[in-house]
Amino acid sequence: MGRNRFFSHRSNVYLIPVLFIFAIAACTKPQITFTSVYNGDNSTNVVQVDTFSVQLTTVFLDSFTTSGTATQLIGRYNDPYFGRITSQSYTDIGVPSPLPVITNYSIYDSIQLIMRIDRSYYGDTSRVQHYSVSQLTQVMNYPGTQKAFFNNNSIPFSPTVLGSTDIQINPTGGITSQRFGDTVKFTMPQSMGEELFGLLYRQPDTIKNASIFRGYFKGLTVYPDTTKPGAVFGFKDTMALRIYYHEPGVVTVRKTTEFRMINQNTQFNQISVDRIGTPTESLTRANPELPSTASGNKAFLQPITSLYIKMLFPTISNLLGYPDYLAIMKAQLVIKPVQGTYDPVYRLPPQVNLSLTNQANTIGATLPLGGGNLNIDYLYGANTNYSWDITPYIQSIILQGAPNNAKNGLMIVVPATLFNTTLFRAVIGDSYNLQKSNRIILNIYYASYY
Repeated sequence: MGRNRFFSHRSNVYLIPVLFIFAIAACTKPQITFTSVYNGDNSTNVVQVDTFSVQLTTVFLDSFTTSGTATQLIGRYNDPYFGRITSQSYTDIGVPSPLPVITNYSIYDSIQLIMRIDRSYYGDTSRVQHYSVSQLTQVMNYPGTQKAFFNNNSIPFSPTVLGSTDIQINPTGGITSQRFGDTVKFTMPQSMGEELFGLLYRQPDTIKNASIFRGYFKGLTVYPDTTKPGAVFGFKDTMALRIYYHEPGVVTVRKTTEFRMINQNTQFNQISVDRIGTPTESLTRANPELPSTASGNKAFLQPITSLYIKMLFPTISNLLGYPDYLAIMKAQLVIKPVQGTYDPVYRLPPQVNLSLTNQANTIGATLPLGGGNLNIDYLYGANTNYSWDITPYIQSIILQGAPNNAKNGLMIVVPATLFNTTLFRAVIGDSYNLQKSNRIILNIYYASYY
């Protein structure tokens, strides 16, 4: 096991805590604070070791909530590591408020479905997207005892396509090929528009009672053409069916009214994944774990497809058996995305957090360590990494023993604001990855007797 001794401190009297600065490889100078660590003969050294293994496992955690996120995700893209990923949106539609005054003289013109992009995306945005709209055949009520919709939920819908569009989206510019700014429009059937316009004119209970209308109209779903993968785009939760009509006269007055999305808490995205032919193919509900040693010394993170990375530190307690060991002074964890697995299309999560986990792969409390300080090296790939100072955590688990550390550890996660609305993903190298520059590193600095 490789060890580096950095300095020694000698004193003839007991000292108050002292701040030591020492040099390590690449001429960096981490600050290590000694509290009351010294040995009996007044000599203390700091030794660095980086050979304690970090055991990585890709974990499939099944379903998660996708309702009430304020983001509609629609599209499909192919990923060589994570599979063919498709997202379909389901939305509840309500009556105009207030109801417009439609007279005998009002003349219906047309109806369109209006959506607006929110500039988020994942995948190849240069490709033309084909989206279709269908009407639900069941009211959007939560299934069973659920209090939300999950990524694997769906609502039955009619196979009849009410409207479709072929469109190219420029998310960073906030424009589309339809040239209506950030708006995407679907021309809907005249029969639907005339029927809704007639209800607005007659104003029966169907239109005056929101609950009755919900049972009458049920809702809409927008979905991509799965034969034309490209990207998954984010849309604002402002979907609306817009009716265009006019009032004739000496001067024609053109008007609109909208049946808008209601109850943002029920809008949800169904996320489906086909992993066949990828390194993550074996991960299922029945087989939820994939050790990095069985997947090319790599582990895979993409929370929106239910994949997380579990880290164990099974041998860290061995440090207690070192004859010169006094105490851990600093522990730095550096994880490295594998070179060639990320680029501006397959983007890395801008932040990742570390949470406690156990043998059941439960995600526990998030450690207050920040988002990993992502550094991206697109040129060579060797220096891309996330890093954390995990000193308090390592100081804690070293005392818990090997049996505990063989089953309890840390889960790599993304912040709550990102996990169910973005498709960021990462392929992380383990301690034995063929490319040394891609290997996860745990740097331990400990106080030594000599």
